[in-house]
Amino acid sequence: MPSRIRGAARANTDPPSPRSAALRRWSRGWDEMMAVYQPNRTAGVQAVLDTVDACLDHRHPKVLDLGGGTGSVGHEVLGRWPDASYSLLDLDPVLTSIAREHLPPHTDLIHADLHDPGWSQHLPHHRYDTVLAVMTVHYLPPERLTQLYAEIRDVLRPGGLLIVLDHMPEPGLATVNARMRHRAGDPPRPSMSWREWWDGVAADPFLGPIVAERAEIMRGQTSAEWNPPAHWHVDTLRASSYGEAGVAWRHGADAAVVAATPNA
Repeated sequence: MPSRIRGAARANTDPPSPRSAALRRWSRGWDEMMAVYQPNRTAGVQAVLDTVDACLDHRHPKVLDLGGGTGSVGHEVLGRWPDASYSLLDLDPVLTSIAREHLPPHTDLIHADLHDPGWSQHLPHHRYDTVLAVMTVHYLPPERLTQLYAEIRDVLRPGGLLIVLDHMPEPGLATVNARMRHRAGDPPRPSMSWREWWDGVAADPFLGPIVAERAEIMRGQTSAEWNPPAHWHVDTLRASSYGEAGVAWRHGADAAVVAATPNA
């Protein structure tokens, strides 16, 4: 059942406990893997936050991070706006257990499934200034993503922003994108492969029991791995009654689409 959990970060300077040290080690390993599988992620996240920064009319935003995983985006959000009200939503209890370790105590962690139209009922706030979806929406099929965009509009305040950062290859730039990938060279090799990371987590005394819980929660879950071009997102958002929608950033096949709800 979806739930909301407060973060449990430590504010003191004592040496980390064995549990804390282990969770932070798994967090670093996850980030290393993401740097390989999503090489433009860091630059994209900074571009996303620059967009939010330019559009905010106050310094204490309410930010909802959909599919926030281990909290790496949340760490960047709270680095820019320490007084932000930050909510992370994800279905995976292993990743949110890691997030809980290094996010501040006032962080809201929500276990909910974006496949379920009732996901927004579990949010701690009625309206958000910004909703972020970083490398998340490709898990959803087109009909569900279309519905989700309309549901997100309803949790944004007037003038609020939805920013979607994901793999959005343009068919007309296949040769250009291939050349950019070639020029970038081979990505750095992570210290652990995907399988090694999950095998290690399963053997971890702190996270191992949660892996079994995860298996039950994720049973039957599949990823659509659907990556339409950016114009599909823009057209769908405009049809969902957002006031504006367009591409705010692109690097190769990755892009960030921004949509704003109409002002009241």
